Amino acid sequence: MKRLVLGIVALLAASHATLAEEPRQRVMSVPLDMPLDDALDGEFLEGIYEEKLHDILKDSVLIEAPIQHIESHFTEDRYLELWFSSAEDGRRVFWAHLTQSFEGKDMKPEAALANFEATFGKPDRIAEVKGELSRYWILLKLDPRLPEQRRATILKQLDASFKPTPDQIGAFGLSDMRSRVKLLTPDYRGAVFFLTAFKGKVASMQTDLIDMVRAQSVLNLTTP
Repeated sequence: MKRLVLGIVALLAASHATLAEEPRQRVMSVPLDMPLDDALDGEFLEGIYEEKLHDILKDSVLIEAPIQHIESHFTEDRYLELWFSSAEDGRRVFWAHLTQSFEGKDMKPEAALANFEATFGKPDRIAEVKGELSRYWILLKLDPRLPEQRRATILKQLDASFKPTPDQIGAFGLSDMRSRVKLLTPDYRGAVFFLTAFKGKVASMQTDLIDMVRAQSVLNLTTP
C-alpha cells in the first residue's frame, strides 16, 4: 500500500510540476489542490472562507472519517463539499462539489449554460438528453493549466469513455466517484457541470472540480 501511495504522489508531482500559468479553476473561490491547512499560491483555505465567503456562509463542518472533507451551506440554497487527498499528498482538494437548487426561481437553462462557459470557457465535451418535460446536460472542461500532452491524452481517452447513455446522463448528479471515473477516465482533471431543467426552467445544477489522479490517493477507483 505504501508503494502504491508513493507511486501516486510521484505521478502527481510529475503531472502538476509543468502546469501552465493559467488562472486556476475555482468553485466558490476554492481551487483544486487547495490544502486543508497549508498555503497554495500564498493563500490559505481558512483565509478564503474568512475573506471571500464569510458574508454568504451559513454553516460549515469538517468531517474526519472515512475521508476528510468539509461540508458548507451558503445562501441561495448552495451546498459545497471539499474532499481532501491523503496525508502523504498534503491533504489537498481533489473534489470540490457544489450543488444549488433553483426551486421557485425563474432561470432559463440557456443562461446557466452561458454562465458556465463565461466562467470556465467553451466546454471540451457535452452530453445532453431531452425528455417530455425534463432536460439534462453534462459539460466537461479540462483544466487549462494542464500540459498539452496530458490534455491531448485525456481528450483521446474521453473519445472512448465519455459516451453516457440517456439514463446515465439523467442520473449523473447522484453518481459516486467510481461511476464518474468510468465516464471521465482515471486521468481526468477539470470542471464538470451537471444541469437539470424542468418545463424550460433550471431545477438544479452541480458544478464540480475533479482531479481523478489525486482522488486515487484515498479512493480505489479502478480495482473491482
